[in-house]
Amino acid sequence: MNPSNKELRLRRNCQLYVYLLVSQGKGIPEEIQECANSYDYDFLVDCVAQLSAEIENLDSDTFDKIVNNKESHEARELAYWWEMHQAANKLGDEIVKTCL
Repeated sequence: MNPSNKELRLRRNCQLYVYLLVSQGKGIPEEIQECANSYDYDFLVDCVAQLSAEIENLDSDTFDKIVNNKESHEARELAYWWEMHQAANKLGDEIVKTCL
């Protein structure tokens, strides 16, 4: 059976998180590494909160070096992920303001 879109996204998020941690010389939690490398889809981890927090904690020089690195495919994907994540958060905030 083919993996669902959600399963694919969870795995890709783990892969982006691994890229970000490795780029900073940080250790990778075992469950994140397993999620990123496994083709089994039984070891999926939702790491959106950790990935987001890690990006938010980057200083501007490190952000430019890692996320805005035009030479790296992973960096371009991470930059796109970050833009979409911020847009989704902004939309969510607007919905809350409007509806509550």
